[in-house]
Amino acid sequence: MFRRWLDDLPLGLAPLLIAAMGLVAGLYLLLHPVQRGEADLSMWVFGPLHADAYKMAAEDFSVRTDHTIDVQLINYNAVNQKLRSALWAAVNIPDLVEIEKSAAGGFFRGPLAKVGFLDLKPYLVRDHILDRVPANSLATYTERGAIFGLPHDIHPVMLAYRADIVDPYLARRGLRMEDLATWGDYFRELRGLCTAGQRYLLQIEHGDAWAFQIFLMQRGGGIFGPGGRLRMDDDTAVQTMTWMIPLVAESGDNQVAESLGNWDPSFYRGLIEGFYIAVLCPDWRTSQLEAFAGDLHGKMRLVPLPAATPGGLRTSQMGGTMLGIARSARNPELAWQFARQIYYGSPQQHGQLFRTTNIITPDRQAWNDPAYHEPRPYWCNQVLGEQFIALADAVPPFYSSGFLPTAQAKLNEAIVACYGRYRSHGVEGFEAYVRQRLTSAADYVRRQMAREPDWDAEE
Repeated sequence: MFRRWLDDLPLGLAPLLIAAMGLVAGLYLLLHPVQRGEADLSMWVFGPLHADAYKMAAEDFSVRTDHTIDVQLINYNAVNQKLRSALWAAVNIPDLVEIEKSAAGGFFRGPLAKVGFLDLKPYLVRDHILDRVPANSLATYTERGAIFGLPHDIHPVMLAYRADIVDPYLARRGLRMEDLATWGDYFRELRGLCTAGQRYLLQIEHGDAWAFQIFLMQRGGGIFGPGGRLRMDDDTAVQTMTWMIPLVAESGDNQVAESLGNWDPSFYRGLIEGFYIAVLCPDWRTSQLEAFAGDLHGKMRLVPLPAATPGGLRTSQMGGTMLGIARSARNPELAWQFARQIYYGSPQQHGQLFRTTNIITPDRQAWNDPAYHEPRPYWCNQVLGEQFIALADAVPPFYSSGFLPTAQAKLNEAIVACYGRYRSHGVEGFEAYVRQRLTSAADYVRRQMAREPDWDAEE
């Protein structure tokens, strides 16, 4: 009889079991509600250095205000899923949370009144902070006029190069790196240093979109534009791909860029051994080079990126973190006061973080701290802070989207395909192939966007 009863279930046994488990879990939570900690506010952070700094700031905040902050370090890969689950279930939502910028767009969808974060624009206006922050740094976290996140950083991109190799070579030609204003100048004037299989002029990973996105934004493009408009297949993207791929896909002496990896030890080994003499370098990567390529102490320098065309942009951007305050925060004003302390607090606090990470804060008032004006021996005594600050207002905007991970995955596929096509067929018909591949990738993303419920519709 039981078997017959199972056969009569309209959707089968599995949905029944899932529903039963959901019912049991719901009853358990009803009888054993999740208890918030004893602290007045909770905060989730995925960066260990951030967590250490914020715990110290929380102690100071507690002394000044008699309110406590529980700063919790959450694994980078887990924080987004945990936050999404918390928001959906309305359970155990942190009062403040830091998330990586590429994931931010996914949390800003739907009617503005139902976004899980507070609109922080009124606070920024009230406390006269908007003018202290480069406008483009807010673009990622601005959605339909609301600002749901505070930018922790700007991340200008420069070119880090082997000064011990490049500078003497250029000096013999009466040139300096600062004279090479465009990528065309760079590859032409340094061509004599390039030897197939032994030394290349730039590190570019041709298996992912990391370098491509840097070049794309330098040219004024992007995967998404304002308002979540997908633009990964527009003319700027096609021109960027058509220019970049031959750098790594040409054969013999015509190949000027190569990679041994982007993040693992082989990346640093390639630079130390002079296999490539320059790398694309956001501010945060300079500290990684200092830590993992110590052999290059006193041999590296930084210059603004050569422009795509004369007079063009001399920087780009890569990476970033935002701080949001949950709409459900127990005490929004108190959460804002702590957010203000750690993001727009003392210049000394930001200066100390810069000495540790080389990451410049978007808060202009902190740029007068001595930490940003100290020469750095690793970088041939260049004043690292002033180098990046000079580019801060030129950093192009980055527009996020809930579909960014899908678009980046399809872009990776297109890059690999274009690399293979150029290796096998050369320049013949390459631009048309690039356009076809990017259009195909973008169409896939557009179909996914069309299939989603109309989350962005206002009620």
